Order: sequence, then structure tokens, then C-alpha cells
Amino acid sequence: MKQAIVMIHGMGEQVPMETLMSFAEVVWATDTELIDAHRPNSSTGGARTTNAIWFKPDKHSRSYELRRLATESLPARGSTHFYEFYWAHLMEGTTFEHFRAWLKDLLWRSPSRVPEGLGLAWVMLWLTTIAAATFFVLSLIPSDGKTWYSAVLGGIASLSVGGFISTFLLKYFGDVARYVKASPPNVARRQEIREKGVQLLESLMGIKPDGTTIPPEYDRVVVVGHSLGTIVAYDILTHCFARLNTRMTAAKEQPELAKMEDLIRRVIGVETSSGEEPKPQEVDINAFQAQQALCRAELNAQGNPWIVSDFISLGSPLAHAEFLLAYDKADLRKLQERRVLPTCPPTLEYDATGKKRHISYRTTSGVDAPRVPHHAALFAFTRWTNIYSRHKAILWGISSPVRSANSSTWL
Repeated sequence: MKQAIVMIHGMGEQVPMETLMSFAEVVWATDTELIDAHRPNSSTGGARTTNAIWFKPDKHSRSYELRRLATESLPARGSTHFYEFYWAHLMEGTTFEHFRAWLKDLLWRSPSRVPEGLGLAWVMLWLTTIAAATFFVLSLIPSDGKTWYSAVLGGIASLSVGGFISTFLLKYFGDVARYVKASPPNVARRQEIREKGVQLLESLMGIKPDGTTIPPEYDRVVVVGHSLGTIVAYDILTHCFARLNTRMTAAKEQPELAKMEDLIRRVIGVETSSGEEPKPQEVDINAFQAQQALCRAELNAQGNPWIVSDFISLGSPLAHAEFLLAYDKADLRKLQERRVLPTCPPTLEYDATGKKRHISYRTTSGVDAPRVPHHAALFAFTRWTNIYSRHKAILWGISSPVRSANSSTWL
């Protein structure tokens, strides 16, 4: 069997395949730990210094601009195929009006709604806006012949700000403004991006456009997102799993799901099946991720096609989800509790029949009835690894941990 890796690029005027090729070069072609010096160069037959990558047609993305990258087979498994989910072309036509609505939302908020770590950046944004407005007003004041230079300087400053907005902010942060804000002008673009992303994942999982399934080419799919692409990836995974969570024949015996639920209860400090005193426990990441793999295997054995084993976020702004995806921190928690935004581990909900909290619901009456995972339980089956370098007042990067120091929940 083979594995598929789906790369989702970030903001800006991205070129098709550029991000994917750079990523594949780093994680496969030039990784010295993966280069087998005993195998000859696949092109020349000479000594090998890099691993080979072949460009092959991409039958899943439905785009002639894209190719899949195929690796050689490793001794323990088949080859890896790299795919790119390219969405930059769907964001063409961003105007200042798109950006202005988002900027207004960022500025017109109380300091209490500004996330920790972004206060300095928020203040700098205000100061920059005030300075730009001041220079613009000065450029409109009639000159008396003695202070002409103030009008000239104001005009130059206004032109500089306008050029900065059109050549930088709209090309880069315009993507953020249009994707994260669900205003009427943006809804169609958000829908199209997510729909195409879900179609790609379902195709890789062997799900045909009419909903029927065929044996998949891959035994697992890994989704990798960079920058704004991590939010796109998170949304695609959320909506894709919600379409598939009930596609299973729930068995009466679901030992791995039961172990996962018990593990989550222990982590957050609620009731456990063994009757232990409820108190939060430190997360054993290795044990938790091992259980996620077992739960996914059990889910597949029950007929569910979900084979996304991993979500890897690189330089993700999801650390600021309360700033980007919600009104404030309280609103973010409400959206998580109501299963709009999936968390890792998944949100538990109380079952009055068994008097326990679960990430699943009963399909029939009775305490021992088969259970189906709820639509926001995807991270019971998919591991989430966040790779980041801490930002400094937003000037050098936007990534941070997606789990706060006093919480066991990611996002």
C-alpha cells in the first residue's frame, strides 16, 4: 500500500506546485537519513546523492496545472505520493473593500478581546492607521505658501500607504481577510475552496462523486498545511469528517473507542469507567496518538472510509483562533462546546442514560447500544502535530502553540 501527502499552501500569490516541490525536496529528496547510498541513481546509474522524485499525472485534483510527485518505495512500505491542494486562484480579485471590512473588525474591538501576545501588534496597527489618516488629512489642507511642504509630505505619505496596501496587504493579508471573515462577498469563495478540498480528500479515500466507494489506492492520507493553509486544512478536515462520520456499521463491541473516551475523561478530569476520582491528568502524547491510530483502524473495520491519519500544521495562525475564527475567547469556547470547531481531543457530551460523557452517540436505545462518533470527533482518529516558532509581536511570524499552557485541549 501507498500513502498520500496533501500539501496546502498559505497566503499570497502562490504558483502551482511551487510549495509542494519545495516541501517534497526537504522531507524526501534531500533528507540524508532517507538516502540509501547503496541504491544507484535512478537516472544515471551512478552514486546517489538525493532520492528520486517522479512527476506523474494527478487524477484526483482535476487540475491540469498540478502533478503528483511519486517517490521510490521504502523497504517497509510502498511509495509516497505528494499532492497539492491549490486554492490561490480562487482568491483573485481581492479589493480594498474586502480588506477594509476585516481591518475594521480588527481595530474596533476592546482591548479585552485582543488575544494574549498580540497586544503590541494591535497597538501598532492602531498607530499606523492614525498616522496614515493624519497624513492624508494634511495633504488636503490648502497651502498658504509657507507650509507647502506639509501638504507635499502628506501627499507622499498617502501615496506610500496606498502603494503598500495595494502591493503588499491586498496580495497577502487580503487572502486572510477574505477567507476568515464570513461576510456575503466572501461566502462563495470560502464555499468553493472548501468544497474542492473535500472533493480531493474524498477522492483519495476512494469515494466517488456519486457517494459510492471503491478500494482506495492509499492506506493512509496525511494533510499538511502552511500558514493560512492550516486554517483551510482545518476547515476541509472538519467538513469532510462531518460528511463521513455516520458511514459505518456500528458494532456492539467498540473497545478502542471506549478506551479513547475513557482516556479523554481522565485527561480533562471527569468520570472514568473504573470509578477513579475525577481530576485532570497530564496528557501522554505518545499514548494518546497510539490510541488514535487504534481507533481509526477500528473505524475502518466498521466500514468507515476515513483514512486521514495525520494533520500537520506548519507556522499556523490557529494559535489566534479567538482573533480569527471567533468574536473573543468566550465565543471560541462556545463554538467548541457546540461542536462547530473540533478540538483535539474531541469535545465530550453527557449521555443521561449511561451517566457518562462521550465523543459518540447511541444509535439505538439502551446503555450498551452501538455508538457512532459525533461529527466533530475527527481528532479521535486523526493525529494533530503543530510545528511552530514563537512569533515576536507578530513581526517575525504568526505561529505559536495551539494549546495554551493551562489547557489539555488543542485549539
